[in-house]
Amino acid sequence: MNKRAIDPLRLDVAALARQAQSVTGEWTLEALPRLAQSEALPQGRASQPVAWSVRGEWRPVAGGPPQVWLHLTARTDIWLACQRCLQPIRTPLMVERSILFVGSEDKAEALDAEIEDDVLALPAALDLRALVEDELILALPLVPRHDGCPMPGGTPAAEQGADPALPQPFAALAALKAGRPRG
Repeated sequence: MNKRAIDPLRLDVAALARQAQSVTGEWTLEALPRLAQSEALPQGRASQPVAWSVRGEWRPVAGGPPQVWLHLTARTDIWLACQRCLQPIRTPLMVERSILFVGSEDKAEALDAEIEDDVLALPAALDLRALVEDELILALPLVPRHDGCPMPGGTPAAEQGADPALPQPFAALAALKAGRPRG
C-alpha cells in the first residue's frame, strides 16, 4: 500500500493495519458540517482546522486470526455558546480512541459489552472523516460555560447583590421555618 494511495474517505483499515502504517491530515471545520453546526464563532475569528492521525495495528492472537486495530487521534478548538451568558467560549477538543475491527456486526456487538475499547465491524472502506466527526461530536461538553461567567448584563453573578426592596421569597421561608413572622 503506497502512502499516496491512502484515501481517508475510503480507508482500507485492514491493509493499513497489516502494514502498520500511519496517516495524518487536517480538515477545515466546514468539511465536518455536523460539528460545524455547533460552533458559535465570534465575529472576526476563523474556525480552527481539525488535525487528525490514525495508525493501523495488526495484533497477533494465539490460536486465532490477528486483530485489526485503528488508533485515532483528533484535535481542534471550537467556539461554543456558553449556556449561562450565551457568549462564545473557546473549547479545546481532543479525542484519542483505539478501535478494534471485527468481521461482523454481531461479533462487534458481542465484544463491545466485554471490552473497554470501541469495537466496529470491519468495512470494505471506512470514511475516516465521518468517524473523526462522530468522535469529536461525542467529545463536545454537554453544557459549555465559562469558569467565571459574566451574566448577560456584564456583571459576574457572584458580584450581583440582592436588592432589599425586592421580595425575598427564601428569606420569608427561612422566617417561617424559624417560627418568626415575615417582615
